Amino acid sequence: MAATDVRDLARLHRQAFPDFFLSTLGEPFLVQFYGGFLQDETAISVVARDEDGMPLGAVVGTTEPSGFFGRLVKHRWPGFALASARALLHNPTAASRLMRAVRYRGEAPAGEGGALLSSICVDPAAQGGGIGRLLVDEWTRVAPAKGAHEAFLTTDAIGNDVVNGFYQARGWTLTDTHETREGRSMDRYIKRLDTL
Repeated sequence: MAATDVRDLARLHRQAFPDFFLSTLGEPFLVQFYGGFLQDETAISVVARDEDGMPLGAVVGTTEPSGFFGRLVKHRWPGFALASARALLHNPTAASRLMRAVRYRGEAPAGEGGALLSSICVDPAAQGGGIGRLLVDEWTRVAPAKGAHEAFLTTDAIGNDVVNGFYQARGWTLTDTHETREGRSMDRYIKRLDTL
């Protein structure tokens, strides 16, 4: 990922997930989120581009989820503070959920470590063309070079059969399902990386 990709990826994220919480916080917040993956040595970022070099999608994560998000907020707090203030002006009821998002640590499986695949987005106009598969496969190929022996992710459990099937087809194993405070049912997957 390059610094010039960050705004494009924030825009793509909102287009790909218009109703998801991070998207509702606005592109300025997403710019801070994606920008954080540029600055952290534990970050794993892969970008797919079109023939003109424009981003078509990206997958981002970290080999150290327990510390990454704290460092993200610490190093980018002025940008996050401004972006959060704008978002809360439009939706004051999001304050408690925003505070939980700031304290997010990746929801690692109990007793497990590993790299967190935090977010993947693909331009809606390019979905279905195999870009997501290429992104995830490359991410899992690169993660061991950063010291990761396994990885995990969470995704919606309900009404999300295509995405769950996608991860299962890529060799991810469903380990459990849990509910968020908002009552959202989430599937957690793991994947061994040192056997690739």
